[in-house]
Amino acid sequence: MAKRIVTKIGDVFCVEIDNQCKRYFQYIVNDMEQLNSSVIRVFKLHYPIDYKPIIDDIVKDEVEFYAHTILKFGVLYDAWYKVGTSKEFGDFSKVLFRSSADAGNGEMISERWYVWHINEPHVYVGKLTKEYQHAERGGVMSYTSILDRLKYGDYMSKYPGY
Repeated sequence: MAKRIVTKIGDVFCVEIDNQCKRYFQYIVNDMEQLNSSVIRVFKLHYPIDYKPIIDDIVKDEVEFYAHTILKFGVLYDAWYKVGTSKEFGDFSKVLFRSSADAGNGEMISERWYVWHINEPHVYVGKLTKEYQHAERGGVMSYTSILDRLKYGDYMSKYPGY
C-alpha cells in the first residue's frame, strides 16, 4: 500500500544535492490561478551536508526563486523530505509569474505573454518587455525541474523567450 503524503502550508523541505550540500524550500501558498498548485519559495544558502536544520534561521534566508510544483511527487520519489514547519511565509504579494500562450511552438519567440501575481487573474501583456522579464516561469514545474534549478541555477528545459 502506498504511503499517504500530507503537506501543509508552512512545511519546510530539504533537498540533498549530490551528497555535497543541502538546500531548503518552503511551501507557502496554493495558486488558484495556476491549477491550484503549490507555490514554494527556495532559499539561497547552501548548507553543509551534515547541517542540522534550524527552521527559524532557514526561513529568514534570502529567497532565490519561487515556483509552482506538486510537492507529493518530490516526497514520493525521494527528491526532498520535510524537516519542519514555520508560520513565517515572507511577503509574496509582489511575486510575478509569466507564461506564454504559445509555449512549445517550435523555435518561435513568443509575443503572447501573460503575467500574474499569486491568486490574481492573468494579465495579457503581449511581447515580453523588460518590465516583465524578471518574472518567474509560471508553469507547474516537475520535481526534476526543481532539482535542476537547485543544482544548476536554471531549469534545463528551455523555451525561447524564457
